[in-house]
Amino acid sequence: MFKRFGTLSVAVAAVALAVGAAIPAAASSGDSAKHRTIQVVAILTDSSFIDLGAPGPSLGDEIVFSNKLLHEGKQVGHEGAVCTTVSLERQEAQCVATFSFPGGQITAQALVILGSSAPYAVSITGGTGEYVGVKGEEQTRPVSATEGILTFDLGGLMVHALSLQDDGEGSRSA
Repeated sequence: MFKRFGTLSVAVAAVALAVGAAIPAAASSGDSAKHRTIQVVAILTDSSFIDLGAPGPSLGDEIVFSNKLLHEGKQVGHEGAVCTTVSLERQEAQCVATFSFPGGQITAQALVILGSSAPYAVSITGGTGEYVGVKGEEQTRPVSATEGILTFDLGGLMVHALSLQDDGEGSRSA
């Protein structure tokens, strides 16, 4: 699902968003908003293409999918997403995703150009629980049709003691 489908397949890119960034292990009252860069691996677990409207490629066709989110080989969360075809001419889909982690959820969305396996950016739109106030951008680098490397540039997040390893420079990697 990480390789975006061409117009002939009428599927929509599986925007794989994941934020393993803010998985708090403990809270501290003295913490302030932090900036973090995190890298995780998203692996497709389920997907279904829904051919709506006229048979074949048409506006409104959807793909519904879920991913497990890994950091250093350990599952740190999961994602549910829907991508809807919004332009056949531009080969474009609107994708909306929600990521579930201990302590809350994170939402994200993007217009995705279909038919390309090039890296692409996604906007982080909000969060609940421990993720209230999160903002930023995520870069997806497709590795295969079922796996992607996701790099999140996050701001506005109340970062406490994180369960992911920090390199001391505010960066993390899978």
